[in-house]
Amino acid sequence: MTKTNLILQAIPVSTEAFKPFGTLLDAALADPRLNFTVQLTNPRAHARPNFALIRPPITELPLDVTVMEHHPFSEQIFIPLGDTPFIVVVAHDDGHGRPDPATLQAFTVSGDLAISYRSDTWHTGMASLHKHGSFAMFIYEDGTSDDCVFCDVDPFQVHIASA
Repeated sequence: MTKTNLILQAIPVSTEAFKPFGTLLDAALADPRLNFTVQLTNPRAHARPNFALIRPPITELPLDVTVMEHHPFSEQIFIPLGDTPFIVVVAHDDGHGRPDPATLQAFTVSGDLAISYRSDTWHTGMASLHKHGSFAMFIYEDGTSDDCVFCDVDPFQVHIASA
């Protein structure tokens, strides 16, 4: 277990709460289709679309966080391929290329919702709750270290808020 003073409570995600960090994609709103839900930007002409399949680990709770990542040049979209709930931890940049601890938020996300992180949103890696899940992931990448930047953070824990 990581030694930490900060304990973050994960709450159920909502469109409004997640909006500063990205877009919550709800297929239930498609009738029969929901277009232009995410503005996919690609400022690097040499970057290519990467559509990948991800199978994240089952999260041990409380979640100990020591590293966060961000993608300075591309949104990143995760679409669950089943009904597996997951947990996301996000933060804004502090203006010096690090996650801003004052903006940390954690959300539980039901398996019928997809998320899109805005470019430059700091976040933890994907983490399934309760059972293995699979996700489709989309991002623009050029194969350089600028695709995904990792940052060590002061350790903190994420618990799920009780109802």
